[in-house]
Amino acid sequence: MPKTKFPIPPLPIVLLVVVMISASGFLIYDRAVNFYDYRLVEKNMPLVDPDAINLQLVSAIAFMGISVVPILLAIGLWHRKSWARFLSICFFSAIMFPAIAASLHWISPPSPDNLLQIPTILDDVLVVNTSHPTSKLMKINPYLAIVSAIALIILLNPAIAKAFRHPPRLL
Repeated sequence: MPKTKFPIPPLPIVLLVVVMISASGFLIYDRAVNFYDYRLVEKNMPLVDPDAINLQLVSAIAFMGISVVPILLAIGLWHRKSWARFLSICFFSAIMFPAIAASLHWISPPSPDNLLQIPTILDDVLVVNTSHPTSKLMKINPYLAIVSAIALIILLNPAIAKAFRHPPRLL
């Protein structure tokens, strides 16, 4: 196998990077599509109103900002930066523990009635129909917990940790 200028990280890190970038890209695409769908439905409402803050615009910007974080962490993991490993462990822990608690019904999200007071911020994630009590977010919590646990197992593996202690030198 020919030597490359940039050595490839271990296979589990490569897989984790691919999953992180793919999921992040999907979240950015989904938020952009939801935002433009909302704009098409609400044609008469201006995008920026000087008298009020458009919560849909703020929500779209916040979700896209959050979706960029895994891309930045993935780039750091690819280059085997120890800060990226540490922040990825924090990131996946922050996702996994609440997802486990929600899956086991130790905590519950806000009721759909309370969400009606803040319209369109979490569109298509939480159901605001009171006849359908389970939200999409509650359905994906077990999957979020499993994927985050797998990511943590990869990142906390001692063999993988060695790759971050001695980053490769460029040829």
